[in-house]
Amino acid sequence: MPTLIQNLIIIIGTAGLWFVTDYLNREYLGTFKISDFIYLIYLPAGYRLIAVITFGWLGAFSIGLAYAIRIYFFRDIPLIESISLAILYGLAPLAAYKLWERIFGITSNLANISIGNIFWLSFLSALFNAIFRIAYFAYANMPYGLHELSLIVAGNMAGTFFSFIFTKNIYPNLQGHQIKYAALLKRASQEIRIG
Repeated sequence: MPTLIQNLIIIIGTAGLWFVTDYLNREYLGTFKISDFIYLIYLPAGYRLIAVITFGWLGAFSIGLAYAIRIYFFRDIPLIESISLAILYGLAPLAAYKLWERIFGITSNLANISIGNIFWLSFLSALFNAIFRIAYFAYANMPYGLHELSLIVAGNMAGTFFSFIFTKNIYPNLQGHQIKYAALLKRASQEIRIG
């Protein structure tokens, strides 16, 4: 039971924070919006990567769920399409992260990773997201191509770097680039159970 409660807190908290980054992106970075689906700086790209690094499949599920809710209720995209896009949206950073770990031999504690490693992780995540998104657009007969692919990659990479920089400045006691959201949420869930 405690694991179920902890997982629900992670899902709700992660999805809620994704909504915050999405809101901040729309409200404060709207000048970088190119089309309905493309921003030159897309902050949620970095946050979803941080969520996947921190929580793995649970992070991918949380981000996908938040995205499905957002596009179904606020963009009026049909339910099946919303679910399909949400699956792709959550899987892109997870697939990129797993491939990045394998290519660079990164361990799960993220100790001693370089800025170059972060660049490649950001690039892979942005590329996977763009490829998944363009594949969906092709399936839906929407006119997107290589130009849009490059804009999505650039926007996702910029958003990821800003998110990582923001996270590092918010939590200056992080050692290297290790993110400890899971420990904070675990502590919070224990306090909720005690209180």
